[in-house]
Amino acid sequence: MYTMSKKLSLGLLILIIAIRPLSAQINFNEVPFWIGTGSDSTLLIVDFQDGTSDSSYMWGYAYNGNASGEDLLNALASADENFTVDISSGFLNDVSYGMHAGIGGLPDYWSTWSGADTGNLVMNSGIATSLVDGELFAISYTDFNPAITPGLGFVAYDPTSFNLTMVDQWLGSGSDSMAFFIDFQLPGDSARIVYGYLFNDSVQASQILTDLDQNLAGLSVNAGAFLNDITYNSWSGIGGAPNYWGTWSATNVGNWYMNAGIGTYIKPGELFGCSYTDFAPALRPQVPLGLNDISLPKFELANISMFPNPASDWVQIEREGWHKLRVFNSTGQLVLEQEMEDRTVLNTSAWTKGLYHLQIGAAEASLLVK
Repeated sequence: MYTMSKKLSLGLLILIIAIRPLSAQINFNEVPFWIGTGSDSTLLIVDFQDGTSDSSYMWGYAYNGNASGEDLLNALASADENFTVDISSGFLNDVSYGMHAGIGGLPDYWSTWSGADTGNLVMNSGIATSLVDGELFAISYTDFNPAITPGLGFVAYDPTSFNLTMVDQWLGSGSDSMAFFIDFQLPGDSARIVYGYLFNDSVQASQILTDLDQNLAGLSVNAGAFLNDITYNSWSGIGGAPNYWGTWSATNVGNWYMNAGIGTYIKPGELFGCSYTDFAPALRPQVPLGLNDISLPKFELANISMFPNPASDWVQIEREGWHKLRVFNSTGQLVLEQEMEDRTVLNTSAWTKGLYHLQIGAAEASLLVK
């Protein structure tokens, strides 16, 4: 079962930290992405001050005893593939995270700050400053005229907390794959779903929404040029009542950025997300809790039913009537050929992991074995 727990970069062990309020806005337990190990903890805020609604982010850092801001930044760069830092001779030059970048001198520079909460941050002596257990270390990209204090950040997401092998439900057909997120942003962290989609070369988000609407029981999508409404069982996101759907792209769940809408084309391995938000600020899609345990209908397309898909040890295939079943691997080699009537169960435990192309009579489908 997948959970959004605090992750440790060494061994990915769960860090147990007491809830220590930093301000009315932040608690340590509100930050899902932690790096390092140890009994001491500091929160990092990185504010790019670039005028975007999501210019500031925060991470947690665990350590023992003495550690500096430079130690923290280097550890984060090693743990988060979306975060890069350039430090020379103890001076912080450049920082980038996802679509954000602060390059020293073009036109501003990085300032460093310490404090017990966001309301009383003060400039410190630089990245050599020792971290204080239970407090903040923050950096801000500023022109120093005057120096701008870092603002409260969005929580960063661990880019390793999701991959396509976690997805149990798939639609489409082809040799390429992506994941499609829908987040209703309702209380309780439960109103989220994610589906895998198989295709060749690229696929438009509007096509995926159409296929989901046609194949996922309980889901209804109202979309033309824009995504207006999505409802799924008791969950509802109606455009303008009171929020709207924002659309997002990413290569991992740590680098979401807003895209041009459901006309966006998605490439192999990418993510596409829909998030119901008031845009003040726009909220990114999140990974469903208990991802591998969510109960969704089995895959059905072109009168073929396959469950589970992806498969591990076995897959049950149903299609009414008598048909010849052929299975090809990703290189086009014939793996299996047999006759089936109405239903068959295949043992996939010895199959090489990857995508397989199935021909069942005149119908075709794809199976992912993991």
